[in-house]
Amino acid sequence: MKTLRFFCSILFLLLTFYSCIEEQNFNQTEAIVITPTIEASIFYFETTEQLINDSPGIFYSNDFNFDAFKTDYFSDKVIEGSISFQLENTTSKPARVTIELVDDDGVVLDTIELDIEAEATETTDVEIFYGGASMRSLDIIRNTSGLRLSANNLGDNSSVSSIANPKLIFRSSARFKVRVR
Repeated sequence: MKTLRFFCSILFLLLTFYSCIEEQNFNQTEAIVITPTIEASIFYFETTEQLINDSPGIFYSNDFNFDAFKTDYFSDKVIEGSISFQLENTTSKPARVTIELVDDDGVVLDTIELDIEAEATETTDVEIFYGGASMRSLDIIRNTSGLRLSANNLGDNSSVSSIANPKLIFRSSARFKVRVR
């Protein structure tokens, strides 16, 4: 009886090892495509109506160094993406915000102009797509090394909003899909 048990145990173990052995294919990992989406804030700009009244015409202008798009990790692997802009205006002035994407030599690669009405009741949201099916080339993004932001008062310089603490607020963010593998 012990011999039969021993023999059955050995047979069971042998069958278990045999049934669990399968040739491993480690090359299948090369077929995996990983495409994470990277999202980051770019700008946040806020100004008061008083500052807009004190500065006729262009009330804000600034150039920013922005090498995030030019890093090898990003520029070599970017597939497609978008830059989103959001404007809120509770001032009594209509305004235009202009964003220019520039290369190392200061050459303008792309220009985005956003207009917003005075005392707008809704936030203005705009999304600009690059690559993929969009009409804008990814080379614009790959070669961008700076951003130029300006804001222009399209109204007068004396009116005051009836809303408490009137402001113009501008936000932007980017969302891009990259191929890791």
